[in-house]
Amino acid sequence: MKKTLLAVLLCVTVLSLCSLGVAADRHPAGASTVVRNAHPVNPNADTGLKKIFTNLGPSGDLYDAAVGYFVSGINNGFNGQKQDIAIPFTPKKASTVTKVEAALQYYNLGTNAAVVGIYKDASGLPGKVLASKLLKNFSDFGTGCCALANWKLATPLAVKKGTQYWIVGTTNKKSADAINTFDWVYNDAAGNFAFQQDDGGWIYLSAAYGYPPSACAALGTQP
Repeated sequence: MKKTLLAVLLCVTVLSLCSLGVAADRHPAGASTVVRNAHPVNPNADTGLKKIFTNLGPSGDLYDAAVGYFVSGINNGFNGQKQDIAIPFTPKKASTVTKVEAALQYYNLGTNAAVVGIYKDASGLPGKVLASKLLKNFSDFGTGCCALANWKLATPLAVKKGTQYWIVGTTNKKSADAINTFDWVYNDAAGNFAFQQDDGGWIYLSAAYGYPPSACAALGTQP
């Protein structure tokens, strides 16, 4: 059964759908849970790289591990809905991205994997994919912060100063049965992001709608 409302799912053992009424035709589906444990540090932190973009929180509180939007494949066993989440970023300097970090967690159904990519901008929405990678073995949703999905780009990607790009969480044929959460920013502050369901076209949600974006970062080098 496909669900198109924002599903902030109160998920302990029983799941239920709720709707947050905002002025949009559709809303991204997601989940919330009671966090059982905590991992206070990011075990894959790379302090030698420059922060080209980040909305991650302080050490020990990188993201809100209790709630996130689904990054799911069309064959997932929960709602049978493909959903992609995209976070915009604009480099302040000409830079080279060598690593992307994303607060992706496994929803304990299907393949433990998702695709993370960097996309060009197309009139304020995600456009052509510039680079992407299938990532696997995320920490379980509900086990707390702060493990991150880490993508070290095989070929570093040059990005331009003042040009908007997108970090996208999606799925492919190898992860079509996957369902993961792309967890919210640490302080649940409203922000800008986009989503699409069943490849039906991207929908942009500005901070004015009140939705927190998912947490991620682009790291690398700067001249």
